[in-house]
Amino acid sequence: MFFLNKLKKQPKFNTYDYNDFLTRKIGLEDINYITTDISSVKDIVTKVFENMDDFFIREIKVTEDHVVNFYFFIGLIDTSLFQESIIRPITDRSKSDQNINVDSLGDLMNMVQYFEPKDWKELLERCMRGEVICHFSGNKPVTIALGDVETRSLQNPSTEQQVYGPKIGFIEDVHKNMALMRKYFPDPRLKIQKYQAGSVTHTQLALVYLEEYADPAVVRKLQERLSKIKTDQILTSKMLSQYLVDFPKTPFPLAMKTERPDRVAFSLTQGKVAILINNSTFSLILPISLINFYETGDDNDESSTWSHSFIMFLRIACVMVAAMFPSVYVALVAFHPELIPTTLAMTLAASRNNIPLPAGFEALLMMFALDVLVESSIRLPSFIGQTIGIVGGLVIGQAAVEAGIVSSTMVIVIAFTAIASFTAPSWEIASTWRVVRYVLLITTLFLGLYGLTLIICLLFIHLCALHSVSKPYLTPFAPLNVKEAVNTFFRLNPEARQEEGEANEK
Repeated sequence: MFFLNKLKKQPKFNTYDYNDFLTRKIGLEDINYITTDISSVKDIVTKVFENMDDFFIREIKVTEDHVVNFYFFIGLIDTSLFQESIIRPITDRSKSDQNINVDSLGDLMNMVQYFEPKDWKELLERCMRGEVICHFSGNKPVTIALGDVETRSLQNPSTEQQVYGPKIGFIEDVHKNMALMRKYFPDPRLKIQKYQAGSVTHTQLALVYLEEYADPAVVRKLQERLSKIKTDQILTSKMLSQYLVDFPKTPFPLAMKTERPDRVAFSLTQGKVAILINNSTFSLILPISLINFYETGDDNDESSTWSHSFIMFLRIACVMVAAMFPSVYVALVAFHPELIPTTLAMTLAASRNNIPLPAGFEALLMMFALDVLVESSIRLPSFIGQTIGIVGGLVIGQAAVEAGIVSSTMVIVIAFTAIASFTAPSWEIASTWRVVRYVLLITTLFLGLYGLTLIICLLFIHLCALHSVSKPYLTPFAPLNVKEAVNTFFRLNPEARQEEGEANEK
């Protein structure tokens, strides 16, 4: 009780609205009004950006009656362009006696355009995104886009490998990602709407969809949820998805993450909606169904329809193996050995001879060792991770069998389970089934085949209850849509995907 009381007395972290912060920091009741007084603007901007060593102010006296101030962050702008296109033309004009006003700003600066913010919030945010605040005395301050933030070049995605298809992926710049989507769809029906989330991060978001393809109700619901996000930070796609999905507490992903533009383009033609996130290589696709996690972009490049069908059936079979194989093995060996054929039962009994652990705890030990190896190989550098995988899988496994700690059959079961789980194209759905595998195994450990059947029934009930932005998670199987279900496994005509998109729109 003492410990619980101490926990209750722990201080809570306070969160503040960005507008409230600006109001308190600036000291003005109305942050929507920007004054024209150059001294007042300088005092306010200096106060907001105090204790920032990368923030600079440059003042140029043009004439006796006109002064221009520039406010910028040195690492966010192109300094050479700033010098050539802005500073040099103004200093050259300052040698004359002509009066300067905001209407002549375009004539003073070569090949640059300025923007007049509507309030202090927009003015300061534009400055922090790489624009220069330019304030002529007697006029309202304007901003000039001179951003020079370093970005990666387009490269092959590292987390979604595929045989066919384009070899480019999204980068951390949302504007370049939007341009990538424009290359896929040079069509006015491609709609892109920009949002901002996070009172501290001010993360830029882009809602992308195809008009006449996407369900208008889904688009409106996502627009409403994006506009109502109230949080301090949106740094990753997972943080964003928690505010968009219907059941954020479920272990199953209700929004698909991808860093492949071709996959997003294909999803848009199916009537789905994509959300691009600044500072993240992953975009979100909604609404989504469980079967979509087992489709890849290069499925459309398969030379044979039957080859695609075989791969889809193989992936679905691997799902069942990865989730239930250890549990079924434990249920048969520990609770229902009479269900095993005689010859196989004798082989299994011989392999388990002198093994000190029960089959259930043996499976838990091996699954735990497998997950430790997987996590260590992921976090370590690639050249070390491969070595860890080989050493752990071969040396430790063989040594455990020879020492009589685990049976050779259990090593085969866990190894085949691991291989089957890695056939999932999406790592997030593979991680979900990894958690489900533990739940099934622990239940089977106490209740046998009856417990396994009970948990599987509860799992299907949970999956049937899930929705992704009002779309059933088990579509097209529950509710059953025969035509769409057949098109998922047998793409026998070129209109199959288009019909699926029309079904999603309805």
